Amino acid sequence: MHRAYLFDLDGTLVDSAPDIADALNHTLATLGRPPEDEVRVRGWIGDGARALLHKALRDEALVAAGWPTFEAAYWDGCGRRSRVHDGVPEALAGLRARGARLAVLTNKERRFADKLLAELGLLPAFDALVAGDTLPVKKPHPGVVHHALEVLGAVPHEALLVGDSVTDVRAARAAGIAVHLVRHGYPGGTITGPDAPDAWLDTFVGWPGA
Repeated sequence: MHRAYLFDLDGTLVDSAPDIADALNHTLATLGRPPEDEVRVRGWIGDGARALLHKALRDEALVAAGWPTFEAAYWDGCGRRSRVHDGVPEALAGLRARGARLAVLTNKERRFADKLLAELGLLPAFDALVAGDTLPVKKPHPGVVHHALEVLGAVPHEALLVGDSVTDVRAARAAGIAVHLVRHGYPGGTITGPDAPDAWLDTFVGWPGA
């Protein structure tokens, strides 16, 4: 049992790819570009919405032109087709009942993260949310982890980060905390070598948080 649990959002707690893909393809259509397959979009998630748009368009001028459309479309659809992964609400409630402090660490912009968590009923479970625009840095910078721990009143050896990507592993390692990755995340449980996590989590169903 850890004192503090830090969770990535997209891919880890929630499958948000359908809403993100919808907003992206609406934006591409307004720019006269063909749609992208949702499977490909899943591989672009993790660095924030504007970064995702840049991965799709690869042109800063087009990103600037398309951002207002994407921002409006994603705000309108955020949470509409996203779903919480099995066992997540019960796992979060169980950790809180045992006295743990919980935070979300995401590179998603704060307004989108807040809305997604609220729409899916997860927002009350967390004591802190560190988003992509909370600090001057994002994951994998260790400052994101240190900030969350400060808010939660915990030190590195008392904490566990649960994510789905190399970004989460590198953030945790740089900050000196343990890290587990979920197999259902967007990389699909395929990370090996020095960026492999301390452990893999197959499901949140029945997860003891250890």
